[in-house]
Amino acid sequence: MDKMFKDGALRFDYTPAEIMLLEKQASERFEKNIAAVLSVPKEQRTFENTLLAFERAYTDYWYVPKALSLLTYFHKDEDVREAAAKLESKGSQFKASILARKDIYGALKEFSSLNPKLGNEEERLLAFWLAKFKRAGAELEGEAAKVYADLTSSKMENITKYNVNLMQNTDSLELTREELDGMSDVYINRLNKTKDGKYIVTLKYPDYNPFMANAKNAEARKALQIKFANRGGLENVGLLETVLAQRSITSRLLGYKDHPQYVLEDRMAKDEKTLKKFLSGIEKNLRPIGKKELKEYKALKDKEAGYKTDGFYLWDAPYYTNLYKKLYYNVDHEKIKEYFMTDTVIKGMFEIFGGLFGLVFERVDLPVWHEDVLVYKIKDAKTGAHISNFYMDLYPRDGKYTHAACWSFIDGFLLENGQYQTPSVVIASNLNPPGNGIPSLLTHSEVETLFHEFGHVLQMSLTHPKYASLGGDNITWDYIETHSQLLENWAWNKDTLKKISKHYKTGESLPNEMIDSLIKSKHAGVALPMLRQNFQGQLDYKYHKSNKHVDTTGVYEKLIKQIYLIPMTEGTYPQANFAHIMSLTDPYDVGYYVYAWSLVIADDIFSEFEKQGLDNKELGLKLRKYIYTPGLTEEPNEMVEKFLGRPYNNKAFLKNFGVK
Repeated sequence: MDKMFKDGALRFDYTPAEIMLLEKQASERFEKNIAAVLSVPKEQRTFENTLLAFERAYTDYWYVPKALSLLTYFHKDEDVREAAAKLESKGSQFKASILARKDIYGALKEFSSLNPKLGNEEERLLAFWLAKFKRAGAELEGEAAKVYADLTSSKMENITKYNVNLMQNTDSLELTREELDGMSDVYINRLNKTKDGKYIVTLKYPDYNPFMANAKNAEARKALQIKFANRGGLENVGLLETVLAQRSITSRLLGYKDHPQYVLEDRMAKDEKTLKKFLSGIEKNLRPIGKKELKEYKALKDKEAGYKTDGFYLWDAPYYTNLYKKLYYNVDHEKIKEYFMTDTVIKGMFEIFGGLFGLVFERVDLPVWHEDVLVYKIKDAKTGAHISNFYMDLYPRDGKYTHAACWSFIDGFLLENGQYQTPSVVIASNLNPPGNGIPSLLTHSEVETLFHEFGHVLQMSLTHPKYASLGGDNITWDYIETHSQLLENWAWNKDTLKKISKHYKTGESLPNEMIDSLIKSKHAGVALPMLRQNFQGQLDYKYHKSNKHVDTTGVYEKLIKQIYLIPMTEGTYPQANFAHIMSLTDPYDVGYYVYAWSLVIADDIFSEFEKQGLDNKELGLKLRKYIYTPGLTEEPNEMVEKFLGRPYNNKAFLKNFGVK
């Protein structure tokens, strides 16, 4: 692992050959380290020579693929990306092979059978690993064990291929200047052109989202939406359906009736009954409001057309949602965007949350994987202690991950020499890049997204366990979006909007009347987006519920109309780019519901800030202590109850959607 660091920071100047060599060396070290663990007689097993020795051996290995798989999604060199993708797949397979080993599992069970006296973190670490092994097939025997291992290996290869297909997509739409009617000069001037003078609109978010929200030409919006929905194509549909079958079989091999029962066992939700009640409750409460919103948007479409149109489609939704806010709330997101320069937003974000959490952010020069990447040290404002290294990779490029996300690629833990490993965390996004003399400008939605991902950064940075397995992105999965969605609320505060805004030409902050209109629009048209999210959560569940072959297109078509109220676009395969549920690292399979589940908790926590002040430093430090720091060292319900002084409830969540 030392070869990956230079002056204490992770380096990124790897050759493809070196990447695979590092994995080979790490796997050899693991075998050597684990041999020492296995050689200890049962009666001599201790925390140090068994559980801690295994934790260190595992961490030493896993940090190689975990850290370097980042290059799969971000490195500018295609050969390095391919080598890193192979490393990610190989690392995931090796991890699976570790968890399938009966000898290691046996050693941990031997230690557990001695009824050792352990502290809280040590007790939780033991429970963590015993559950991991059991849930990964370590108790399977004979043919069942072989089938499980083969399916797991194949599944990982299929997931990797699915994501590579998405990242390699370079499709675009060529349009005339007339077909760009409704788009701002800022947007148009940064588009590339074809030799015959047409404008190229890509499927990257800085192109796609503004176009769908502002382009007046419905046929152009439809054409772009079809291309966007078909990223990954029929090959990815096949890969998804294969993986669904593989997950079903492996879950049943482990003794569960289906994959949802397997997944929910170690979540806050615990069982399918609770999850179904949660999802159907949101659908039932929001459906009447969503129908009302849809009726208003359809009336607006008819009014603009001058006649009763034939329907309302997916390429209509962002456009008429945006137009509705322009007309009835005086919110023009393209004008507002001119006030949100990326650099100014980031500076203001650091000041706001630095003050709230007692942190400072110091720009530093550390090795990076691309020249656009910015690096900061996060430090404690009071002690000056170095908490984490924070990277920002903000702009789109070919071969780069297409969503906004946060990765903890080096987790914090106590090293053998007594020092603490500094975590490394990255925000990856695809914001509007600077160009043609215009700085990078953000929509308000992108500001929200930046705050969201920054919430993940703070949680992954501030978590301070002794053991790597209890920190970083290791957190109860239906709780993990609490920290991120909580911080989105600050993007709707007047003082925040003043601090983070500065017009790129005049230097003026966002005018009061624009702020007031924006804040008033916060709860306008919120039911349909939540119904769309609810549809995706139910889709994810339905896909994984069946133990037979799943017609993913048919299920998608039925559920989107039922829940989101808008039909699927004919001839598209949007499940081919539902990347959340096709991840090697993030367990969003039977897990897309976590956004709504976490939002209920986040809204309840934020209600305390509404009472006591969004800049209340005492409350901010309490938030840091009880919500952002514990990781897996405590149960989520306990953390939230310590902060609130009571169990959480859904009153604030429902209130925000206008449900009485």
